[in-house]
Parts: sequence; C-alpha cells; structure tokens
Amino acid sequence: MVRLILVDSNVWIFAATENAPERQIALDQLALSLPTDVVVNGIIFSEVFHRFRQLFGVAPAREKVTEIVHHPSVHWLDVGKADAEEAMKLSEKHSIRINDAIIAGQALRLKVPVLTDNVRDFRRVKGLKVVPLR
Repeated sequence: MVRLILVDSNVWIFAATENAPERQIALDQLALSLPTDVVVNGIIFSEVFHRFRQLFGVAPAREKVTEIVHHPSVHWLDVGKADAEEAMKLSEKHSIRINDAIIAGQALRLKVPVLTDNVRDFRRVKGLKVVPLR
C-alpha cells in the first residue's frame, strides 16, 4: 500500500534555509516522509520558488525547486477547476487563505495528511489530518 503525505511549502523552505531555526526538524521530517510518496502541487511549487528566489536568487532557486519536483518520491498533483471551486468554499467556511484552502481541499480529497508548520490555519479545516512540523 502506498502511503502519501502532502508537504506544505514552509517545510521545504525551512529545510533549504541554512540559518532557519526550524531547519533540522524540517530535514528530519522530510527524511521520514520521503520514503513514502510525497505530494506537491502548483501552489506549493510557486510558494517555494518565490521564497527560494528571494533567499538564493533565480538560478539557485530554479535548481533547488527542480530537485524537489524531480525527486523520485515526489508526485505532482495538478490543481483543477474542481479544486479551485472546493478551495473557495473551504476558504470562506474556515477563514483561511486560498492557497491553504487549495492544499487542504486536495489533501481531503486524497485522504492524506498535510505536513506543515502552519498548524493553526490547517486545523480549522474539519476532517483534515495535520502533521505538525514541530
């Protein structure tokens, strides 16, 4: 049986940022998660790339994100029209940002947990299993 976990952008960002206080725990959690199948989507990709670009510059950001996307345990999840419609409902109902609502909606649909440091917002979504980074 394949186990899946959706890894939020903050985990990837902490793991790649040498001076982040959360770095080691993010690396440890990723080491535990990567033997399973990790799911990312375009929202996570854009948030990670945006932050990496700020931290490291364009070329290193591209290299780091490409490494994540092409990792053999990382699977890409497309964001479709149904995801967007569900996310708007979740965003309104739980007062969370639309990006988080897209991630939460996909995790609910797939019945997979979300590994995140943003526990406060994701825990608002009833039925969503949240794995706290710390």
